[in-house]
Amino acid sequence: MIKHHHNLLSVFVISLMLSGFIPFMFSTAAASPEPMENFALSEFTWQTFNKDMNVTTFVSPDGSRDALWKFLNSAQESIYVEIYGINHPHILNLIHEIHAAKPSIDMKFLIGWNSLGYPNPNKYVANNLTLLGLPVKWTNSSDFTFAHQKFLVIDNKTSIVHAGNWAKTSFPEYGYLANREWSIAMTDTDVAEYYLSVFDNDWSRGTDYDAGTHGTGVALTEPTTTSTYASPFVTAGEFSGSMNVTPILSPDTSLEGILYCINIAQATLDIQIPYFTSIGDGGEVDQIVDAILAAKARGVTVRIITDEEKDFIEISEIMAEHDIPIVWHDTRWFTANHNKAIIVDGRIVLISSINYSDGSISENREAGVIIENEAVASWYQDVYDFDWGMADADVMNDVNVYWSPNIPDSSAVINVTVYTHRLYSTPVESVSLGVKIGSGAWNNYTITANVFASSEGQLENYFYVIPSQADGTNITIQATVEAAGTHVGEEMVIRIRNEIATPTTTTTTTTPPDGLAQLIADLLPYIAMTIVAVIAGICYKKRS
Repeated sequence: MIKHHHNLLSVFVISLMLSGFIPFMFSTAAASPEPMENFALSEFTWQTFNKDMNVTTFVSPDGSRDALWKFLNSAQESIYVEIYGINHPHILNLIHEIHAAKPSIDMKFLIGWNSLGYPNPNKYVANNLTLLGLPVKWTNSSDFTFAHQKFLVIDNKTSIVHAGNWAKTSFPEYGYLANREWSIAMTDTDVAEYYLSVFDNDWSRGTDYDAGTHGTGVALTEPTTTSTYASPFVTAGEFSGSMNVTPILSPDTSLEGILYCINIAQATLDIQIPYFTSIGDGGEVDQIVDAILAAKARGVTVRIITDEEKDFIEISEIMAEHDIPIVWHDTRWFTANHNKAIIVDGRIVLISSINYSDGSISENREAGVIIENEAVASWYQDVYDFDWGMADADVMNDVNVYWSPNIPDSSAVINVTVYTHRLYSTPVESVSLGVKIGSGAWNNYTITANVFASSEGQLENYFYVIPSQADGTNITIQATVEAAGTHVGEEMVIRIRNEIATPTTTTTTTTPPDGLAQLIADLLPYIAMTIVAVIAGICYKKRS
């Protein structure tokens, strides 16, 4: 009997050794898994909340300051902020005012430990708030290359996601030069709980600010550069109703979220991003570029607004090769394009802090959100179209073009605009628009007389009206401008669609697994192998 027990035990132990279970049990990784490359393990899963909620949309420089002030002043219980950088003296003053007026509000500030451009302002803010009696931490230096997220949660019910920091160029006083950036506020306790779980996780791993160790920084300065920008989007959008809301995070789900948006596009795909980099290294950004090219190949009208930064030559050549229009963001009224956004089919919008670099996607802490709601997306679409009309179109031979509505139905007339501000000072001698309905022949229309003033007040925009067309029709257009030479823009396709199928999105309220559940899940393969070993031992015993 003892012999059989020894045989059974031998089979059991050998099976465990072969399976790797014994090394697993005695390794430090089993007790406390080490993050790859010293970055925090992905802990937050893809979750979509289909809820009735209130959503507020706002953008910089137009109405960002007023909207943020309104939400912060509305706080009654708590304000939890996780942000890359703070250099705005008026935001700091506002925190003082709120604390003085409502001292019972629980406020916590988690600031990026390694924030390019913000080291001294961040230290000053951290010291200032600590002296005020408010807790301040740095994000854990070993978790992320950069803690580049910009989000906050108010009263455990309102989550706000920014593309920009709490900076002078992100939330400017009216009339001051600032960045183009988008923000969104969502009032829903389930959504807030998700972002709070991120904050709590990162806060628990953070480092307490210490003046002696970290320094006290340099006092914040006032903004100085003014602008004549008229802020056409100064009024925030207010929306209520059913929303599909999917938070996305780096390094957890940001690539999944970006690719979801691009891959689901059926008619239009509009991207606004500060830059593309890491081009050609086979990483995450190359996956994004491949998805954009695939969208174009399957018949989606793609537009890209970016800046002449990083790998702009490489990305412009790639897009031009595939007939995808790409423009540089206008700088007459903006410090920079600091927005990171996607609009899909005029009904899905992604707002985030996520840049198109491999590190931003896989090594940073970033935060964003995908909202599936046509009214919300339409509000941001107007902002995007405004920026498109002002953009530097040198990649397209200084000729830019677009139309309204973006996705016409069969009852809509289509108003096409040719933007020539890059050629306005030349001056413009003539403008024509080529139009091809379906697979028919090209027709060229001279529209030089159809001129109207741009948002800058210059007679540099030209229009042509295409009559309504049947559902499913594709209209190809191409503009030509004579201005000290011939300038031919990119061909673009207008898609007439009465209906676009609603994408299927899995709705879940799943929370990340706790430690015990995760351990059980990790051990399931070994448990199965152990059962096999036991059965084998029993069979061996019977044969003996």
